[in-house]
This record gives sequence, C-alpha cells and structure tokens, in this order.
Amino acid sequence: MSYFYISTTILPPTSSPPPYFSDMKQSSLDILHEGQGYVVINKPAGIATEKHFNYDTVEARAQVQWKRPRSLKEAFVGIVHRLDRPVSGALLLAKNKSTLRLLNEAFAEKKVRKTYWAITDRPLPAEAGELRHFMARDRMGKKAIAATRPIPGAKEARLKYALRFAADGKFYWEVEPITGRFHQIRAQLATAGAPIIGDATYGSLHPLQPNCIALHARTLRFADPHTKEPVEITAPLPEYWPD
Repeated sequence: MSYFYISTTILPPTSSPPPYFSDMKQSSLDILHEGQGYVVINKPAGIATEKHFNYDTVEARAQVQWKRPRSLKEAFVGIVHRLDRPVSGALLLAKNKSTLRLLNEAFAEKKVRKTYWAITDRPLPAEAGELRHFMARDRMGKKAIAATRPIPGAKEARLKYALRFAADGKFYWEVEPITGRFHQIRAQLATAGAPIIGDATYGSLHPLQPNCIALHARTLRFADPHTKEPVEITAPLPEYWPD
C-alpha cells in the first residue's frame, strides 16, 4: 500500500485590503433628502462615485449603510449620475431598479437641472455668459480636451456661468452645464483662462486639500419619480472652502 502525504502551505496575501475597509461602517453618507426609492447625498470630495478596490467610494459606503440586518444580499445602489472624485456636493442615488429606470429617463430627457459652484483665482471673459467648446478625451482617456474649434471625435460642450462674488483675488462662480461631458466644467473653465483652484490636472497652481478641488455640486432640481412633485436640494458648501 502506498501513502501520499500532501503538504499545504498557507501563503500570506500579496496585498492587504485598503485601510478604509476597516472603518467603512463609520463612514456614513450625509443624506440631504430621501424620497421613495431614492436619496440625495452630500458627497465629500476625495471619494469616487462608483465602487473601486483601491479607494473609498460612495457606492461601497451605501452598500454598507443600506444593507439589511441578516441579509446575505448586497444592498442595491443605483448610480444615476456621477461626480468626479475631487468634486463634492449633491449626488442622486436610486435604491431600487424601478426608481433607477425612472431617474435615468429624467436625465436622458434633460428634466434634471444641476448647478455648481466653482472658485478660480482668475476671471472669466465676462461676469456672466456662456462657454462653448468642442470636447474629447486625450489618448490616455483620463483628461478632457476643450477646443474652440471642432476637432476629430469631439462633441459640443456648453455651460452657463455667472459671478456670485469676488474677494481677495478669488472669484466665486455659479455654473450650469447645458451638456454633460467628461470633466466638462473643469476643462472648459481652464480653457477659458480660469482653472478651478486645486485642479492641477487642468493647470491650477494653488492646492486646496488632497484629492479636492474647489468645485461643488450646489443644487439639484428634478421631479420626484413617483409623486411628480418638484424637488430642489441644496448641498452645503465644504467647510474647508476659502471664505
């Protein structure tokens, strides 16, 4: 009779989970408004919208926060729209598939209005107006190009802006995108000569905080997907913004 001995060696993991995983339960989302099947949160700058292994995200926090006790299923988190990782402010999330479908339709039909606040240290061409560019992504796909003339593969990008006030060499703008392009506000303001403070990707020389830029999704206006009543949410400005 032959005997076979199997030796097993447990190897340590090649990489450890990101440190934020351990305290995810304490990283609750700041809910500004909750309706039937959806919520509006005040997203902090520095976290991404969609789930990612390497860093903190809204989706991961929501799955922890919304998970039902004793349930083996992950909570449903419907990403209706996105905010860039360094951007803060009002973000709309769906809590079930039917509400996600209705909210997606509202966005597709341009029935959702969003306004942003941005701080620059240079003025735009006028105190109020409209910027129109042709936008495409760079070869790496991680940065937007905003051109004043049509370029291959580009789509038209438009936004409205108005100066709220200016103080100590800083300009506070209200911005309303008419179209929804990748990094649209960031790239358009930079191309117009006024990069957003903290946005080194688009030419700012003035840091704000790590992984943060002075761009904030200030208001969301839409009809409740079920009751059709008008909803208007205003997200408080970050405390670290310069006065």
